Amino acid sequence: MTWRKAIGSLLRWWWVGAAAIVAVAVAYIYKGVTDNPPVSLRVVHNTRIDVTPEQIMAVRDIGQWEFLTINTEEVVEWEHKRTFGTDRLVRIYQGTLRLGVDMQKVSDGWFVSLPDSTAQLTLPPVSLLDERFIDEARTRSFYERGTVTPDVLDQLYAQAQQKMRRRCLTPQNMQAAETNARQQFERIFRQMGFKRVIVKFDGK
Repeated sequence: MTWRKAIGSLLRWWWVGAAAIVAVAVAYIYKGVTDNPPVSLRVVHNTRIDVTPEQIMAVRDIGQWEFLTINTEEVVEWEHKRTFGTDRLVRIYQGTLRLGVDMQKVSDGWFVSLPDSTAQLTLPPVSLLDERFIDEARTRSFYERGTVTPDVLDQLYAQAQQKMRRRCLTPQNMQAAETNARQQFERIFRQMGFKRVIVKFDGK
C-alpha cells in the first residue's frame, strides 16, 4: 500500500505543477500580446474611379460647347438732315447669340477624381462664343432715302450689335446656360462611372 500512496501523492502534485505551468504560460502570452498587439487586417474598398487621360482629353478637345442659343432681331435707324432734304436709313438685323464654354480655356487641374466615386470639374465661365453673331446675309433695309455712306452702315451695325448684347446677355440667360452645362457634364461623367459630379465655374 505504501507504493500506491506514493504514486497517488506524486500524481496529485503533478497536476498541481502542470496547472502552475499553464498559469505562467497564459500570463506570459497575455503580456506579450499587450506589449506587441497583433497586426489587424481590414479590407479597404477603393471608391476612386480611374479615368484614362485619353478620356479627359476627349472632353477638353470638344472645344467650344454651346449650351444656349438666342435668336434675336434689332431695328436700327439713322437720319441726317441737310439743307435740301433728309437722308434716312432704317435697317433690320438678324442675330444668333450662342452662349457656352470654351474647353480650350480650361485651367490645369480642371478635372479631379475624388473618393466616393466623385468627379470635380472646374469649367471656364459661360460666355458669348462668337462675337460676330449678326447674320449680314439676312440684314435688310426697311427704309432708305438719300445718300448713305459705308461709315453709316458700320455705325448701324455696331449699334445693332450693342443692343443685342445688352438684351440677350442677361444674368437669367447666363444662368440658364450654366444649368445646361452642368446637366451635360454630369451626364458625360456619370457614363464614365462616377456617382457624383461637382461642376464649378472659374470666378465663382
